[in-house]
Amino acid sequence: MAKILVVEDEDAIRDEVTDWLGFEGYDVNSAPNGRLALEAIRRDPPDLIVSDIAMPEMNGYDLLLTVRLETSLAQTPFIFLTAAVDREAVRKGMNLGADDYITKPFTNLELLNSVRTQLIKRGVQQEQQMEQLTMLSNALSEERERRLLKSRLIAMISHDFRNPLAAILSSADLIKNYEDRMTPARRHQYLDRINGSVHLLLQMLDDLMMVAGMESGRLEFNPEQVDVLRFIDGIVDEFRLIDQGGHEIVFEEQVDVTIEADSKLLRQLIVNLISNAIKYAPTDTTIRICLAEQPTYIELLVEDQGIGIPPEDLPNLFEPFHRADNAKGFKGMGLGLTIVKQSVDLHGGTVSVESQVGYGTRFVVLLPKQHGSTLEIGF
Repeated sequence: MAKILVVEDEDAIRDEVTDWLGFEGYDVNSAPNGRLALEAIRRDPPDLIVSDIAMPEMNGYDLLLTVRLETSLAQTPFIFLTAAVDREAVRKGMNLGADDYITKPFTNLELLNSVRTQLIKRGVQQEQQMEQLTMLSNALSEERERRLLKSRLIAMISHDFRNPLAAILSSADLIKNYEDRMTPARRHQYLDRINGSVHLLLQMLDDLMMVAGMESGRLEFNPEQVDVLRFIDGIVDEFRLIDQGGHEIVFEEQVDVTIEADSKLLRQLIVNLISNAIKYAPTDTTIRICLAEQPTYIELLVEDQGIGIPPEDLPNLFEPFHRADNAKGFKGMGLGLTIVKQSVDLHGGTVSVESQVGYGTRFVVLLPKQHGSTLEIGF
């Protein structure tokens, strides 16, 4: 049963449309304006949205823009109901991403036909995506391990690149077309979203190059002097930009030390640990990063308050494509911790993990200050 949200400030019309759709067997929710509709959408995402344009607090155009900017809602069908009949209003709505446009007064049949058409389109798109995933899965099962790795990497890049690219394009279009109507804070928000998406794309490219080097056996290690405090601080700032305030990312540093390390591998190590912490931790929780110094090595701690790792998954945690049972509902290919382990090993360090399901996970990485030296860990 499809879930539909009706957004209309006129009580009579809202009640009538809600009844029409309810009598047809749809699960219908309603809201009197865009602001309350947005709260309802985030609380319980609908399969389709029917919205008026002229409304108090947040109009239909602003609601549509906000919905299209949120990755999880970007493909939700959106139908406008409005009394505006001029071509400019229609063109504006469609250019912003509306799927259909019904002018008032409208009949029961007009509305139901539009709703059915958009839901059918959505169903076809989902079926096509499932068919593509099934075809890919069947193809991968017939290939050798080497080809399997390459195919999964291609699938990861082609899929995961779309969301940040879509965010960049939509934010850039909004700034280009509506900059004169934006407050400076709103403009900076879109610019931050662009910057954050670019950093995500660069991270994925770095992961791809790292895994390709691992797979070919030609992963290079080029040590240089790295100011670890400044290095980690820059990465933490990037993630605060990407995360957009979703978590409290705290960096606690007790040292200001330079070590001999491969900056590219060190970045991959840190980025994947922080990225995993953010991915698996609920919003509004704390991600804690701590840097400490010992006589011959540095200690890097990354701790979250997330879903945790089941004990039975810990022995295989750093294996390629391994994902814990409670993490399979999250996006990803299971390569991040493999990259972490490879990076740590090339530095001659160690990585350990402590975790409790439902309470969070703590990774501790020890890296020697000088390349080639042995870790001297005191107890």
